[in-house]
Amino acid sequence: MEKDVQKVFVKINQVWQKGEIVSKDGTTLKVKTSENMEFNIDESSQYVEQIKNPAQKFAYGDAKEKLEGAYISFNKLPNNVQDAIVKGEEYMHSSSYVHEGELKENVRAVQLMYNRQTGSKLDVQIKRNEPVKLAEAIAYNYQFTKEEFDLMVKQGKQVVFQGSSKDGEVFSKLAYYEPKLNDIRTKSALSENNYFYGQKLTKEQATIMNKGESAQITINTKKGEKTYMVNYSPKSARFITKTFEKENVNDLKVQSMIDNQKKKIKPQKGIAH
Repeated sequence: MEKDVQKVFVKINQVWQKGEIVSKDGTTLKVKTSENMEFNIDESSQYVEQIKNPAQKFAYGDAKEKLEGAYISFNKLPNNVQDAIVKGEEYMHSSSYVHEGELKENVRAVQLMYNRQTGSKLDVQIKRNEPVKLAEAIAYNYQFTKEEFDLMVKQGKQVVFQGSSKDGEVFSKLAYYEPKLNDIRTKSALSENNYFYGQKLTKEQATIMNKGESAQITINTKKGEKTYMVNYSPKSARFITKTFEKENVNDLKVQSMIDNQKKKIKPQKGIAH
C-alpha cells in the first residue's frame, strides 16, 4: 500500500505555495512544489509548514503575516477562528480604540483570497459610519439598481451582477447587504467550475443558485442516486441542502392541510362562491 503524500506549504521569494514531501532523511525534507521545483529544507524551518487539514487553503504563517499587516494579532485569535481564516472563510473582526476622549469601535470583515502574483491577499472591508445609500452602492464598476438595492437591504436577499475590471474583463459576482458593515458585500458567483459533493455543477444549476433559488441536484452514491434541493449562501460560502424526498414530504403536508381546510369550510346558503 502506498503511503499518503504529505502536503506542505513552503515560502519561496516571499510567496507561500503548496508542495509535497518527496522524501525525508533525519530532519531534512525533500520538497517538490506545485511548479515542480525540488529542494531540501530542515523540517524546523520557518519557511515550511505541514498542512493540518484537507480544507486548508492558506498557510498559518501566511495568515499571520497578512493579518498583522492589517494590525490584527493572529496569535491572539481563538484557534477556531485561525482555522477558519486559513480555510479562506470570512472573519468579522471587532476592536476598540480611544479617539478624542471617547471609546470607539472598529469593525472589519477580513478574508484571505488567492492572488496570482502574491499567492494570497487579504481582502479588508471596513464598517461604514452610516448605512450605504443607493448612490454609493457600486462594486466592480457596477451601479446597483434600486430594485437590486431594495432586495439586498430591505429583504435580505442576494443578487447576481456583472462586474468589470479596469482592463475590461467582465465577470459574475454575488452581492448581499451586511448589517455589521452597513455596506454591500460581494463574493464570487458560482460557475461550472464549482463542485457539490465531488460533482461539477451544471451551468443551469449555478445560475439558479446565484439567483438565490433552490437547484435540484442528483448525486451518485454507493447506495444509488440521491437527490437534493440546494441553495448557496455567499455570506458563509456554503451550500444549504435538503433531500428531495424531505422537500416533497413537506409539500404534501402543506397541500394536505389546504385540502382539509377546504373540507371544513362549507358554503352557506344565499352566498355566492
